[in-house]
Amino acid sequence: MIIQDETQLTAAVLAETERAGDPRVKEITQALVRHLHEFTREVRLSEREFDTALTIVTRLGQLTTASHNEVRLMAGSLGLSTLVSLMNNGESIVRSPTEGPPLFFTGRIVDTEGNAVAGAEVDIWHASPAGLYENQDPEQAEWNLRGKFFSDEEGVFAFRSIRPSDRHISTR
Repeated sequence: MIIQDETQLTAAVLAETERAGDPRVKEITQALVRHLHEFTREVRLSEREFDTALTIVTRLGQLTTASHNEVRLMAGSLGLSTLVSLMNNGESIVRSPTEGPPLFFTGRIVDTEGNAVAGAEVDIWHASPAGLYENQDPEQAEWNLRGKFFSDEEGVFAFRSIRPSDRHISTR
């Protein structure tokens, strides 16, 4: 197919995705194409801006190592990691089987006068009952016992987890 203008492009790319063998891969790819194309049209992305975006993605890949993933950090900065986590886990930050007593935590964010702070971002991370963070323990899933939450209109946030172990920090 010869594409003569931008209005034909999305349909042409979507037609190519019909060959995907896995129905879920096809569904995700088609949605990605539709949304990327719509985003590009909405912001009227220039070629220079597109090149800058590609440079950023390339650099993230170059900075990623086996123990440090810049792409995952960027996904976190964009809220994507949190969104995926909330959709899949609700308010629980337990991502892999973790033995220990359950922890149900509720907090409230207030300003210096005691007024509720709505929309405050709360970043939670803690060690397992064994005293290890997920990046120290190959038995734990990525992002186990980590999560980001936002306070509601009353400043309240809540999450479920497993009670961490006591952690002693040497002062000597």
